[in-house]
Amino acid sequence: MGDVVENLASTARDHLANERTFLAWVRTALGLVGLGVVIERWVAGGERLGLLAGLAFISFGGLSLIYAVGRYLWVAKNLERGLFPVAIRGPVVVAIGALFVTVASMLYILL
Repeated sequence: MGDVVENLASTARDHLANERTFLAWVRTALGLVGLGVVIERWVAGGERLGLLAGLAFISFGGLSLIYAVGRYLWVAKNLERGLFPVAIRGPVVVAIGALFVTVASMLYILL
């Protein structure tokens, strides 16, 4: 499994919260990948723009998963040191990526 640590103060609660957050990121990433496949296969009907939209969602889902794993490990390591790293860049990058995919999707629908 993993390391066993002494449950002082909120150690277990903090690690379990980190794990729940990781699992939420994994669900989100899998949802994005699934949506990308649906867009590419069924909605777009083989159009080039549909292919690009599907790949955008799949890529965004894959990058979200990579971020989730890195963030989970980084937070777990810091929690053991008694620290909590506040994420700034990651959420901003994810928000910008989501905004890009949203705008691109809206343009696809409108045009």
